[in-house]
Amino acid sequence: MGVIFLYIQSLIKTMDLLNFIVAMLLGALIGLQREYIQQKFNIKRFAGLRTFILISLLGALLGYLSLNVFHNYTIVIAGFVAITIIALASYSFTYLKYKATSATTELASILTFVIGLMCTVGFMKYAVVFGILIAVLLTFKQGLHGFASKIKNKELLAIVEFALILLVILPLLPNKEFSPLDIPILKDVLLALSIPENMLAQLNVFNPYNIWLMVILVAGISFLGYVLIKFLGTRKGYGLTGLVGGLVSSTAVTISMAEESLKNKKVLNPFVIATVIASSTAFIRILVEVIVVNNSLTKLVLIPLGIMGLAGYGIAFVLYTRDNKKRKAKELELKQPFNIRLALKFGIFFAFVIFIAKLAQITLGSIGVYLASIFSGLADVDAITLTMSSLSKLGEISPKVAVTAIILAASSNTLAKAGMAWFFGEKRFAKHITVISVVILALGLGAVYLLF
Repeated sequence: MGVIFLYIQSLIKTMDLLNFIVAMLLGALIGLQREYIQQKFNIKRFAGLRTFILISLLGALLGYLSLNVFHNYTIVIAGFVAITIIALASYSFTYLKYKATSATTELASILTFVIGLMCTVGFMKYAVVFGILIAVLLTFKQGLHGFASKIKNKELLAIVEFALILLVILPLLPNKEFSPLDIPILKDVLLALSIPENMLAQLNVFNPYNIWLMVILVAGISFLGYVLIKFLGTRKGYGLTGLVGGLVSSTAVTISMAEESLKNKKVLNPFVIATVIASSTAFIRILVEVIVVNNSLTKLVLIPLGIMGLAGYGIAFVLYTRDNKKRKAKELELKQPFNIRLALKFGIFFAFVIFIAKLAQITLGSIGVYLASIFSGLADVDAITLTMSSLSKLGEISPKVAVTAIILAASSNTLAKAGMAWFFGEKRFAKHITVISVVILALGLGAVYLLF
């Protein structure tokens, strides 16, 4: 039996059948979506399930023959032109007969030909990714159109700005570490102040590419939260408000709920629930940032951050089960998801935190890093999280120091939000947030102690 399996596997590899099978499956995936839409809405188009499979197979065959038989892509070009002409003819006929202006099926057919071609010319992995993405985009047509209809002018501008910093600015930035010695004027000033040159050389932590990448990461997380609000809305209950708001800004949720507690002094649990869920979501957000930047720290931060996040969710669930009355959720007035000014501010702050953390490490060792983490965590936990993860990845600090610094920053940030509850909110609200914060931190710091 094993011999037969090996023979079949060898045969498939020899005949490159797997590439053709994948091409046909991708064509079927896209074609199935198109067939479903056409039957559901009684739309007539030239290509359905079978046609899309054949188009993808045609691209795969022409690619295989061009690569292995003719050794040029003449027949591929001819096939692409033929599919394009058929698609144009279909669109023209559909428009003249049904006055339909949608060209989605026609464009999808051309892309399917390219997907099939990629499967046999050495780009099968990319073909699978793009084939699935095409199917996803086609499936979520109504959701995307609904999202577009809700976009305001300032939000559209924010999306364009986000694309600008991601696709235009980032590739232009140098991916290299710089120290103060690399800046001529600053170098002369620092040396004139009798600062040791070897210390300045060790401060080579300014990587423009990495700094901007962290800006994009944090902005992307906030952008995701904003998109969720657009799709789902915040008037789904305070639990959803805390969950989605925590992705954008747990501090904003805390302040908003604190102010609401002053206006409705007889109500308590909904505001506490939203705040606790937002803070718990912030712990999960920190965990995601660590995984993305330096996944080697995942095992070390997973337990303490996971415990704090899950503990918060558990407490919120207990409070929710005690609060049976339904109340409408307060609409959080969140700012636009992204703008250049905020990105630059975060970039400057991130670079400053990197500098302080490295300087503290050089002068005070691990204790200095911990002090810098506590200090920066009072204002923003994302910057120090990304900084510690980056420094650990570069080997500048040990994983133990990085994880401890991240936990300390998260802890100081949590305590800062408890302070905001006292400053902005009603006393009972502040007491509950403080007690819950202490319990969550005790569990998280206890986990750190047991680990290290």
